[in-house]
Amino acid sequence: MNTKWLVGVVVLVASASMAAAQVPPYDFKYYPLKVGNRWTYLATDLKAPDAKAAPTRRVVVEVEREEIYVDKKLNKDGKEVVTKYTGFLVKSTSGGKTTRDHVLVLADGVYRIHAAGTPISPPLPFFKTAGKWNADSVSGNTTINGTFTGALNRVNVGKTTYDAFLVSFRDTKTGDDRVEIDYWFVESIGMVKQRVRAKSHEIVLELEKFDKAK
Repeated sequence: MNTKWLVGVVVLVASASMAAAQVPPYDFKYYPLKVGNRWTYLATDLKAPDAKAAPTRRVVVEVEREEIYVDKKLNKDGKEVVTKYTGFLVKSTSGGKTTRDHVLVLADGVYRIHAAGTPISPPLPFFKTAGKWNADSVSGNTTINGTFTGALNRVNVGKTTYDAFLVSFRDTKTGDDRVEIDYWFVESIGMVKQRVRAKSHEIVLELEKFDKAK
């Protein structure tokens, strides 16, 4: 199951006369990205043959550091305009394995620049407060094509009920190749639950603990 773009070296070339504009990070209330914020999840594969007997594994996600993203575009005069955005490197650790995703918050939502070191082109808008938006990106050999929807939703995580914002992704494939993803985000906490269904797996992550950066 190749879905590393879920949970993913820019070289700046500009003329000496052109300075890159620096855009500070946006504050996105449903996904508080601050260096030091850490989420601990319990993950279970509901469709694994030994799902009932196997212990639930932990996944620890932490905002490791700020990471600049450089965007270069041509203006109407054909000149290159360079903008530097302040993004974040998000580290995920489970079972002794660690991956890092580059995440960027813009005015219209949250984008994944790369997943596990593999660039996503164009950056994937995986969270917006708009009701519906499309995804059409490529990450390595994986094509990400489908539709996201977002809506307010209540969700139970353990013994706690949250007022959350549900983001759902459905790709354009059919049968065993179809990917379905649901994320539940809560204000000032971030993601409290995630469900991923692909091929013979249905993996659910539920928040065990959120440690806010000091």
